[in-house]
Amino acid sequence: MTRSILFRTTIRAALMFTALAATACASGSRWDGLTAAQLFEVGRGEYDAGEYGDAVQTLERLLLASPGFEQAAEAQIMLARSYFHDEQFILAQSEFTRFLDRYPAHPQAPAAALGVCRSNEALSPISQRDQTFTEQAVQVCRNVAADWQGTAQGDSAATVAVEMRAKLAKKQYDTGLYYLDHLGVPDAAILYWEDLVVNYPETEWAPAALAGIIDAYTRIGYEDEVEATKQRLVDAYPESPQAREVGVDGGDPAGGG
Repeated sequence: MTRSILFRTTIRAALMFTALAATACASGSRWDGLTAAQLFEVGRGEYDAGEYGDAVQTLERLLLASPGFEQAAEAQIMLARSYFHDEQFILAQSEFTRFLDRYPAHPQAPAAALGVCRSNEALSPISQRDQTFTEQAVQVCRNVAADWQGTAQGDSAATVAVEMRAKLAKKQYDTGLYYLDHLGVPDAAILYWEDLVVNYPETEWAPAALAGIIDAYTRIGYEDEVEATKQRLVDAYPESPQAREVGVDGGDPAGGG
């Protein structure tokens, strides 16, 4: 009986020692004893060294422990950029947005707004995949371009929006091509390409879509529609390669995509 009690006491003491040791290890960190200003310098040094994961941890600790720190705005945008460089784009977008909410008049606000746009751009997948994030990027970047019109950041956001629309147009063009060449359903291809011409007329894929429509109507044997679409192509996009091909030799322009 005595031996059993002694055994249990020994085990309990060992467990308590292990728990205390673990607590001590958990409480200790590379930031212990650092002031807010020192934490900021550590985070900035990690960021400048490209150690973005470490910078994220340090800056998060700083902002959590000292939200009123006089350089909190700089720490906030540095945290957002650290997430971005670490390819954590959803978190980057969140932190850039948080910066704008907290510091809308800060000199770095245009850069943060562009950061929101760029984060959405980075989330956009290759054109063969679902383009929900691309559609979101178009809207977000258009908003940034409008809100910061006349700034370099606003101009950059407008450029991203144009590029994202071209990506959406390519997705639609490729879908039409798949229906025409792989599934042999020209009617469906025409529907996709007509929608492309209506919704993305400024992109290079619009004349390519009209060329595809000409090809689809040719395969069906609708000669009147072929000639009418050729005229649309030449009238709307006279400088496009597809229009020049139609204008020069009247050949099959569908290969212009």
